[in-house]
Amino acid sequence: MKIKYYLIGVSLFMLQLPYAQGSGLAANFEVDSVRVDRNGRGFVAFTSPLIDSPATCGSDYPNLLAFNTNTAGGRSILAVALTAKASDKKMRVRGTGYCQTYGVIEDWNWGRIVD
Repeated sequence: MKIKYYLIGVSLFMLQLPYAQGSGLAANFEVDSVRVDRNGRGFVAFTSPLIDSPATCGSDYPNLLAFNTNTAGGRSILAVALTAKASDKKMRVRGTGYCQTYGVIEDWNWGRIVD
């Protein structure tokens, strides 16, 4: 019986792990630059560091969020980031809390042009 309760407790703990890490927020930030590498991976650099618990894996690059143009979502991120940069508009963007694209830059979760 103890093993069953232990496994239930471990399972519930594991379900909470993805939410334990924070995610960065670009709150009405300007886009400083957009970079895309030959392999399709890229990142957006904002003029200010991310706020609201950015991912610790991206602490060396606090104003960047990564994306992958090999996916439809990544191509959409590229389009909206370039639009914001070209039109001098600000963005509100949230990271995922993880650094899967580059390993050292937090990944982009969602974003929109706000200004």
